[in-house]
Amino acid sequence: MSVPITTRLDEGTVLALDDAVRAGAAPTRAAVVAAAVRDWLARHSEEAIAESYLRAYAEPDPEHDELVARLGAYSATVVVDAPER
Repeated sequence: MSVPITTRLDEGTVLALDDAVRAGAAPTRAAVVAAAVRDWLARHSEEAIAESYLRAYAEPDPEHDELVARLGAYSATVVVDAPER
């Protein structure tokens, strides 16, 4: 189900929409506006996700770095201390 909304567009945009419909590039003005809104929402969502990752990982996590270093040292110790097979 769709919900009607009211919006205002400048005259040039409306003329371009009408030209697109007349040329068969779109079935209706509403179809073009709906597609544009869907496209904007999709891009905005992708941008929001990317930005949240950037915020989360932009600063180094000292605890993570320390854990990786300790695991590396432990692994090296196990390999060095292991009897030969």
